[in-house]
Amino acid sequence: MTGAGKPRGRSALRARNVRIHSRRTSVKLEPAFWDALEAVAVREGRTMNDLCSLISDKADGYGLTAAIRVFVLAYGWGDSLQAAMTCVPVGALPKRA
Repeated sequence: MTGAGKPRGRSALRARNVRIHSRRTSVKLEPAFWDALEAVAVREGRTMNDLCSLISDKADGYGLTAAIRVFVLAYGWGDSLQAAMTCVPVGALPKRA
């Protein structure tokens, strides 16, 4: 065991393959972020790959994983795709309505 009771070698991150435009890549996120990202894709009528491509386009040299986390947080905070995209990759959270 290490730290706060986490077994050695275990990670909360889960890897999934996504397509960024036509390129396949692996992304590791916590299950809660995957669940939230899927919920956003459904709500916005987009595929997970399409949403990840939009986020990647805005990541501007930052890591895709970090950009996805910021996007999910901003979407939950602002409840709008457009507002969340203005925060990617590392912007301030959108103003609440």
